[in-house]
Amino acid sequence: MVDNIKLDSINEITGISTSSKYGAEAIKAHKDEPLFAFAEETAEVKFLNDKLAQVVDKNGDIKDAWNDFKDEVGIGTTSDKCEQAIEAYKKGEITFEEANAIIDEYASKQDSSLNLFSNIVTSVAAIGAVALATAIAVGSGGTLAPVSAILIGAATGAVTKTGFKLVDRATNEVDGDAMDAKQLGRDALSGAVTGGLATYSMGNAAHAKTLAQAVKGCGKTGVITGSISGAANYGIDCAFDENKDFDAKEFAVTTAQNAAVSGAVGLIMGGVNYNLHASGVLKSGCNLKHMVDAAGNDANLKNVAANSVCTAEYKILNDRIRNIAA
Repeated sequence: MVDNIKLDSINEITGISTSSKYGAEAIKAHKDEPLFAFAEETAEVKFLNDKLAQVVDKNGDIKDAWNDFKDEVGIGTTSDKCEQAIEAYKKGEITFEEANAIIDEYASKQDSSLNLFSNIVTSVAAIGAVALATAIAVGSGGTLAPVSAILIGAATGAVTKTGFKLVDRATNEVDGDAMDAKQLGRDALSGAVTGGLATYSMGNAAHAKTLAQAVKGCGKTGVITGSISGAANYGIDCAFDENKDFDAKEFAVTTAQNAAVSGAVGLIMGGVNYNLHASGVLKSGCNLKHMVDAAGNDANLKNVAANSVCTAEYKILNDRIRNIAA
C-alpha cells in the first residue's frame, strides 16, 4: 500500500494536515483510534477499486468475451471475483495483500490469455498463407523455397498478430492505446517470430512417409518451436513494456502454455498438410489417379483441391506437346 494514499485519505476525513510536523505527530499519537483506522481502510478500498477499474478499462472486446466466458463456466480469475475479493477485504475475511494479489493475477491472466489466443490465430494464418503460396507456385510450374516459406510465414505472422491485438486495444477504454507505436512494434516483432517458427514446424509434413509420421513430427516440432516462441514473446514483452518486470514463474507458465498450444496446432496441421502434400496440392507432379478423379468428377474430398492443380498441369503439358508437334 502506498503511504501517501493513506495520508491523503486521513487528511480528507479528519481535516488534519499530514504535511506539517504537528499533524504528523497527531496522527502518530492517535493512529489506533477508530477514525484513523477507518480513514486508512477507506484509502485501501479506494486503491483496490481504482486498480480494478484500470484493469477492466484495458479489456477490449476479445478480453471482455474471455472474461464473460470464464464467468459463465466458473473457471479462472474474473472481474466479478476481484469485486468479491474487495468485498471480502472490507468484511475482514481476507487481507489487503490478498485482495491486491487477486487483482494482479486477473490482470496478468487477461494479458497472457490474449497473447495465447493471438499466437494460435497467428500460427494457423502463417501456415495457411505458406500452403497457399506453395500451391500457387506449384500451379505455375515452380516451387517455393524453404527460406521463402519461412519469410512469408513471418510476414503473415507480423500482420496477423498486430491486427488481432489491435482489435482488442481499439475497443478498450484506454485513450490512444490502439495506435501506441511501441505496442504495435512489439506485436509485429513477436508475430513475426511466431509465424516464422510455426511455418518451420510444418516442414515435417512434406517429408513424412505416413500420416502418423507427419502428425507425430509436426506435433513434436510444434512443442519445440512453441516453447521458443513463448519464451521469445515473453522476452519481447518485458523489453518493450517498462512496467513489466521479468518473473521466472510467469516466464515458465507462458513458455509451457505456448508449447502445449503449438504442439496441438502441430498435430492438427501436420495431418492436414500431409494430406495436401500426399494429394499433390503442395508438390509438383500428378499421377494417373488424380487425372481420373478430375476427369470422372470423383467426390474424393482429399483430392478435390489437388484436382484443379493437376488438371491445370495436365493442360499445360498437353499444350506443350501440341506446340512441339505443330
